[in-house]
Amino acid sequence: MLRRGLLKTLVLAVIVGLSGTGCGAIRNLNLYSTKEEVQLGNALDKAIRKRQEMLGDARLDSFVAVRGRRLVGHSRRRDIGYHFAVVKSEAVNAFAIPGGYCYINLGLFRKSRTEAELISVVSHEISHVVNRHGMKRLSQINLAGALTETLLGGRGTAANLAANLFTSSGMLYYSREAEREADRDGLIMMYEAGYNPMGMVEMFEMLRQGRKSEPSAWANLFSTHPVTDERIQSARTQIAQLPPKEGLMKNSPQWAGIISYLNRKYPPPEEKEE
Repeated sequence: MLRRGLLKTLVLAVIVGLSGTGCGAIRNLNLYSTKEEVQLGNALDKAIRKRQEMLGDARLDSFVAVRGRRLVGHSRRRDIGYHFAVVKSEAVNAFAIPGGYCYINLGLFRKSRTEAELISVVSHEISHVVNRHGMKRLSQINLAGALTETLLGGRGTAANLAANLFTSSGMLYYSREAEREADRDGLIMMYEAGYNPMGMVEMFEMLRQGRKSEPSAWANLFSTHPVTDERIQSARTQIAQLPPKEGLMKNSPQWAGIISYLNRKYPPPEEKEE
């Protein structure tokens, strides 16, 4: 008889494999209510804050939250509250968890050359929440646990598998199709909110270049958001199909001031001599 651990892995691999190869019924399966998602998000937020230090800067948090809520106002999901926080980390990264919690690292804020670049990442992360990607992923994992328990008997398998959904840093690893969907919806969201969607292309290109020139700084973002030529071209194609719109922003009037404040209060770390 197959060992329990091996069977769990095989069952999960089959389910995730099906979800990534066009089996929409599995890919879009969500076993949880909105209330359960919000409760989970609240619990995960508390756990994340124990592992990662939030910057706790009211000015920076407010800057992100105001823009995040503006994006949400142009999303397809406004039935939950959204929460935004800046993480005290120089790693260039951002992530979102179920229930409307979005986290932006100080390093990403600092590296963004324009507000539109930063907004492109925020809108992408909001899109994961809008599309319930985390809850769908959790549903797949719990389905794998339930099937394994049915085959082998025993309790706790589903709970253990669910715990593996999150990495040690609290981030979710989504399927390639989920990333594409977050790109598409995030780009539309920022465009409708008045931001120049080329900011997403420029962020992708900066991420790809940063992966080569500063691999340690960009490693986290690249691992969860791998950039390919296809991804960049898809964004360019989508932008070309959008109707012309005047006044799309690269930077709001507050951008220069907030970046100056950030670098003054939180100076960039000194580069180590080799």
